[in-house]
Order: sequence, then C-alpha cells, then structure tokens
Amino acid sequence: METLRRYMSKYFILFRVKTLMIYLFPVVLGMAVAVQRAGSVSWRKILFAYLSFFAGSFFSSTLNFYADVEADRLHNDLYKDQPISIQPFVTGEMGKLETWLIFTLTGLACVGFGLLAGYGFAIYMIASVAILGILYSHPWFRFKEKPILDIVTNAVGAVVLLIAGYKLVSPGTWPEAMPLLFGFIFSSTLYIPSVANDVPFDQAVGFRTSGVVFGAKRLLNAMIPLCVLLTIVAVINFVLPIGWPFKLFFALGLPGAIIFTVGMHLLFVPPHIRFNTGLLVYPIIGLFLFYFVYTLNKAF
Repeated sequence: METLRRYMSKYFILFRVKTLMIYLFPVVLGMAVAVQRAGSVSWRKILFAYLSFFAGSFFSSTLNFYADVEADRLHNDLYKDQPISIQPFVTGEMGKLETWLIFTLTGLACVGFGLLAGYGFAIYMIASVAILGILYSHPWFRFKEKPILDIVTNAVGAVVLLIAGYKLVSPGTWPEAMPLLFGFIFSSTLYIPSVANDVPFDQAVGFRTSGVVFGAKRLLNAMIPLCVLLTIVAVINFVLPIGWPFKLFFALGLPGAIIFTVGMHLLFVPPHIRFNTGLLVYPIIGLFLFYFVYTLNKAF
C-alpha cells in the first residue's frame, strides 16, 4: 500500500494538476465557441479529446521536469502550484526505462485519442504538445531558456489549444483572428509572473530567461502595456459579430488581467511575488466549469 501511494504521489507531481487546468481552459473555450455556432457535438468526441489532452499534458509536463532538474533542485517551492524541489527526477525516483515508457505511452495516447476525436483536433493537439512540450523544454531547443521566446511559446501554445478545441466541433471552419490575438496577449500577461518568480533559480544555473535578461521588475512592468493593448483588442472584439462565449471571456478576462497585473506589482517583494497561485487558478477553473457544462449539455 505504501509503495502504491509513493507511485501515485510521484505521478501526481508529474501531472501538475493546477497547471494542467490553466492549459485545459482554452480547449474548452474553443469547444464552447464552436458548439454555440454548430449547435451540437458528439460526447464521444469530447471524451477522446480530453483523453488526448491529458496524455499530451502529461508528456509535456514530464519532459519539462526531466529537463529542469538543475533549477528545480535549487527551488524553495514558494509561490508554486506544488513543490517542485522534490519532483521525481530530482529525487532519483524515475529510472530510464520508466521515463521512456511514460514518454512513449503518453505520446502514443495523445496521438491515438486525438485521431479518434477527429483529424482536425489531432493536428492542433499534437502541435500544442510540440510547442509547449518539445520546443519549450527539450534540450535540443529549450525555448524556455531564451528571452521573449519563453513567454511567446506559452502564449502561442495556448492559442493552438483553443484552435484544437474549436476544430473538434467545427473542423471545416476557423475562429476569428481578433479573439485569438486577445488570447495570445492574455496568456502572455498571465505567464510573466511565473518567469519573474523563477529568476533566482534560473540565474543560479545559468538560464537566460526573460526574467534573467530583463530583470523581474522590468518584466512585471511589461504587463502594464500588455493590459493596455489587451483593452484595445477587447473593445474591437466587442464590436465584432462573434459569439457570446468569446464575449463572456473578454468581459471577465480583461478585468481579471488588470487586477492580476496590479496584484503582482503590489505583492512583489524582491526577489519574489508573494502570492498564492490559487488566486490565478481557481477563477480559471470556475470559468472552465461553466464552459464545460455548457458544451456537455450540447452533447446529449
């Protein structure tokens, strides 16, 4: 029983549930927008889509932990979604065979379930894993260590996930460009504090992230013009004839981003932003549940 609990604890850390929920939100938002236009969707497609996402997320998160051992070993675990200094690659609990099995099984599951959900969904789901997992974390690319690219990669990945959710329901059409631009800026704004908070640990192991190159304070200051730009894009989107699922997201996301930006500046006590990640995660989970129930209701 104790051995089973240790295994479950190890995989729970790798799964990184709170972070997973943040990236799952654009998928269900895309579904909700497409369902509002199409009128219905198969519950089987939704099931396979979620299974594909969970597998892809597990792959990406495991790869990130696998490649970040040096920095994670130095982390103090403060202001993170979960302790990462005891992640299984740091503690040595993950052997080579087990690691390769995880990568192989989750990679195949992501592709297989994605194809069962639909060809259009599979393309963008796999692309999101390539962006958020391989390009971001793999030692061959390590966009995570490159200034600007670390933020841009995450924002692009979120937009691709939204398109994947949309294509699940409506593979023959596309979401409008302006809502995608809003999503890109919104994701960039929300991701900046995470990069800023990791500066001491990234700097200690020689990473050249946006936080290390520009400094945590300057990086946080960049959230202000992003919020101004987000406001302009939101106003334009409200004028456009787009569905209410998008407009609800703009109506809640814009003030949320502004409040979040103000909060990050108020809570920044160098070298850290002293905030509970739940302040970001739980509102997103609440909005996710609303869109999830709406989409599921259209599937039956």
